Amino acid sequence: MILLLQEYFKDYPVKREIIEKLFENGISVKNGKLYLNDIEISISAVAKALKINRKTVYETMELIEKNLPVKYAMENIRSMADIKNISLLMGDEILTIHISIGSFQRVLMEILDIIKKYSVYLKEIYSYNGDTGKESYIRIIFYGQISPGVFEELDSISGIKKIDIISNEDIELICRKCEVKICPKKISSKLSKPRKDI
Repeated sequence: MILLLQEYFKDYPVKREIIEKLFENGISVKNGKLYLNDIEISISAVAKALKINRKTVYETMELIEKNLPVKYAMENIRSMADIKNISLLMGDEILTIHISIGSFQRVLMEILDIIKKYSVYLKEIYSYNGDTGKESYIRIIFYGQISPGVFEELDSISGIKKIDIISNEDIELICRKCEVKICPKKISSKLSKPRKDI
């Protein structure tokens, strides 16, 4: 999708950047107005966030609405809730798997096979195939802790550059590609256990 937008706006680099930011943030353009899902957003707020003037935002919106394929795409963009930052509070573990260029499809299929093999419970899976030169990655939020066998198998997949693990618990891994980040709050494990001093 980003490639389509880049192609149509290759002669307008500033407006192309604005459209990319709108797209990345799930902000749609409908009838001369900006929306985050069904909530109208002021043009001034977008201009301020992007550090540009309102006139440039208006001109960009006019270009979008004059081009039917782009207009259709930008009218139908929706934003999605991202639970990554609250998942640790619920005792979940988060893996972000960084993927080498050209390996996305194969790595994704191998990861899904591992998930099936170990019957691990997923809360959310999100992926981005970096078709614009940005890094490809797969982010998976698991209910609770992940089996060590999953890490061993992930380590054997070629095309994975690095795996970031965010957890509430200290983890021992046998994985050359893993980098563990411990949640400094460790709230969820305290909430889920009954207090003995009551």
